[in-house]
Parts: sequence; structure tokens; C-alpha cells
Amino acid sequence: MLRKASLFVLLLFIAACNRTPAESEVPATAAPEAASPTETVMPTDPPEPTAETALPVDATPLDGQWEGAITIAGQQLDIIVKFDASSGALTATIDIPQQGAFDLPLDEVSLDGDAVHFTIGSAGAVFDGTVDGETIGGDFAQSGATGTFKLTRTGDLVAATATPVPPYVVEEVTWALDDTTVSATLTRPEGEGPFPAVLFVAGSGPTDRDWNSPLLPGRNGSAALLADELTRAGFATLRYDKRFTGPFAQENMPKLLGNISFQSHLDELTSAVDFLAAQPGIDMAQLFVLGNSEGTLHAMNYQNSDPATPFAGLILTGTPGRPMTEVLHQQIRENVLSAEPNRDELLILWDEAIAAFVAGEAAELDPSLPESVQQLWAGLVAPANQPFSAELLAVQPAELLAAVDAPVLVIIGQKDIQIDWEADGAVLEAAAGDNVTFSFPANANHVLKLEETPVEELTAAGGVSYNAPDRVLDPETVQVILDWLAEQTG
Repeated sequence: MLRKASLFVLLLFIAACNRTPAESEVPATAAPEAASPTETVMPTDPPEPTAETALPVDATPLDGQWEGAITIAGQQLDIIVKFDASSGALTATIDIPQQGAFDLPLDEVSLDGDAVHFTIGSAGAVFDGTVDGETIGGDFAQSGATGTFKLTRTGDLVAATATPVPPYVVEEVTWALDDTTVSATLTRPEGEGPFPAVLFVAGSGPTDRDWNSPLLPGRNGSAALLADELTRAGFATLRYDKRFTGPFAQENMPKLLGNISFQSHLDELTSAVDFLAAQPGIDMAQLFVLGNSEGTLHAMNYQNSDPATPFAGLILTGTPGRPMTEVLHQQIRENVLSAEPNRDELLILWDEAIAAFVAGEAAELDPSLPESVQQLWAGLVAPANQPFSAELLAVQPAELLAAVDAPVLVIIGQKDIQIDWEADGAVLEAAAGDNVTFSFPANANHVLKLEETPVEELTAAGGVSYNAPDRVLDPETVQVILDWLAEQTG
């Protein structure tokens, strides 16, 4: 199969888990260096209205959606700002599509005459401008860097914020896990039930409950789309944020650094099952799990841990078959070192360092390896990522699958640029029992979106558009899932 492999999936994991809480609250290039607007990190909690923001209910000259861009240091960053004074206090949110950030609350929002002011408090970003009819323009500052911004009104508030009402119940829920908080979205059909249920488990790094990532643009996550399809088909669904993602990440992260492990992921998954068991109208005898990528490993690990509530079946999408050490070896060989005349010698140095690390021995990477490989290594061995990264490299996915005796559906798209449907699929097929069904949809990518690009033209860059607004689920994959669930539930 002709395609370029990449370090995409592992780099996503490292980029998420190698951050400290401080780094999640300030721009990545804080003073003394000037920050690029593309490095802004946003707050998660909405601002409380203050006396300075109070306005009469009918004084709403800013109400509506405004679109434009920040320009700084020769770079442009598109933004969308939505103002709302209908409650009597002027509030606003900002979208930064290139960062995958949407509906982030703004602080210190005020209008004084024609002077408009708002900030992103925790990022140190300040906007001061002037409204002139249908435009707002002015100055932008962040961490010593200065620039400008300009916005043009593009719609009224109702049009900007209207969301179609689905024909089922949607609840935003939370529960406590030790001294941390898990947040999730629960959907269920109208009526009393009981309904069969599907629990979603997200992939690597900062991927959230909807399968969106702050490292990728867009909020059109596949899990949210799949949950919609499944709920319309009569299933309740629960999709949860890992504790180092979502609205409680800032509070949870100090308690998780150095403690993220396969066990901590198992604890999260178990707590989600327990939460569902406590909800009315859920048929726990027909509880299924739908995992993606790394999430499939946690789903199988749960099923093999002799849980009090086992899954009635597992749907494993984009699941690796080979150990991650082999996947990394292939990716480095084919992508990073492909043009190196001494590629084989460099690969030996990589393999030796990885083998020592997985064995728990003191390990250092030879400095002759390229910078991109050095960065990958630094993330893998960082104390904040232990013991999880060592466990991830050591896990044997095929052995996990062989130990599962419940019905399993394995789906790997033939357009998946992270997992090789032939190489990984063959390993899984060799380990699987009669309880496992395999599907390799011709046009599904890693997150089950429809991918129409020819296989020979696919590159790692395609992953950047996983959650673009115009991407849709692969219809064949959706039908395979629905048909398999219908067969299991009778």
C-alpha cells in the first residue's frame, strides 16, 4: 500500500501529556519572546458579569456575530466573536477555528461610547477597538507582542447561536473520580426505555469526548456525529472527556501529572460505566463500547479486567494490531529517515534506546538522530508522561483482543493514515477468535470520516482536516456499526 506514514498519533499524545498546568494557562511563547496569536491558550470558565459590563437590556449595538482576524508579526489568525447583551450584561465568546477553539468566553467585555474592550484573561490577550457601524477595529496585545484586529458584522445573535434541536434528550453531566471531576455528554431516546447503550472511549492525547483535539482545527468530531446516529437508532450514548481534557482539565491536571497510566484510564472507564448504571432507562445488559485508536486498548483492557459490568460487545475502530514500538519504527524509517544514507544504522540506535526504555533501564537517545526524533524521545521519557508512555509502548494489542470473549467488531478504514489496515489488520485477524468480526471500509479514515482522496495520494497532512466542518462520516462505516449492533441486540 503506497502512502506516507507519520509520527502523528504519538506526537499528539506527547504534545498533550508533556504540558504542565502552567503551560495550559499561558501562551507557549510567554515573555521575554513575543507570542504569536496562534499560540494563545484559552480559559475554560465563563466570566461572571461585573458592574462594568452591565448595560440596559435594550442597549445592544454589538449583539450578533462578527468575523475577522488578528494580524500580528505578519501572521493572520481568523476569529469569530459573538456579543450578547440580552441578559442585561454584555458578554461575548470567541471562536478561533485554526486552533479548534469554539465558544470560548471572553473577559472584561465592555462598550463605552464607541470604544470596545475585551480580553482573554488567562492568556494575557487584550483587544481594544472602536465600533464603526458594521465594523470593529483596533489594537491587539499579548505577552509584549502587539498587532491589530478587525471584525465585520456577519449576522444577528439568533442566527449566530441557533442550534438545531435533536429529536432526543441531551444532558451535560459530571461525576467525581477520587479528587478529580469527569465531564461527559449523555444522550438517550425519548421515552422511558430501557435502552441499549454505547459508551465512547476517545483516542490519544488531548482528544476530547467528541474526538476533537486542540492540536487540530475544527470541532466536527466523529464521536458526536456517531452518537447522533446511534441515538436516532434507539441507543443511549455516553461520551466522556479524559480528565486532562475538557472543562475540568485545569483543576485535574496537577493531580494527574506523573500518575497517568493504563490504570488511571481504566478507572475513568469504570467510573463511566458506573455512572451509566445509575441512570434510569439504561439496559446495562446491552451496554456496548465504541473506542477509537488508543481508546480501543482501554476498552479491551477494561473487558479483560473481570469488571463487575462487562460490555455486551466491543466496537474497536482504528485499533492498532502491532505493538507501538513497531509502528514507531516503521514511521521513523519511512518518513523521518527515508532520505538518510545511514538509515539502517540510525534505526538500530533508535531501537536500542526504545528497548532499554521499555525494559525500565536507563536510556539515552544517540544525538545523531534528527531533531524531530529527539523531540519525540523527549516526550516519551518525560517524567510527567510516566508510567503511561512506557506502558503504551509495551502493550500487545493482539494479545488483548485474543483475551476478549465477548462479540467484537474491528473496523480499520483503508484510508487510515495512522493504522495500516493490512499490516495491523493481519496481526489482529491472526489473534482473533470466532467472536470477532472485521470490516475494512474502502473510504474511511482514522476517525471514520469519508475520505475520497486516492490512497496513493494520502499523506500525514490529511489528518489536519479530520474535523473540518464539511467532513462527514463514512456512510459504509456507519451502516456496518448499525447493522452489527442490531444483530447483537436482536
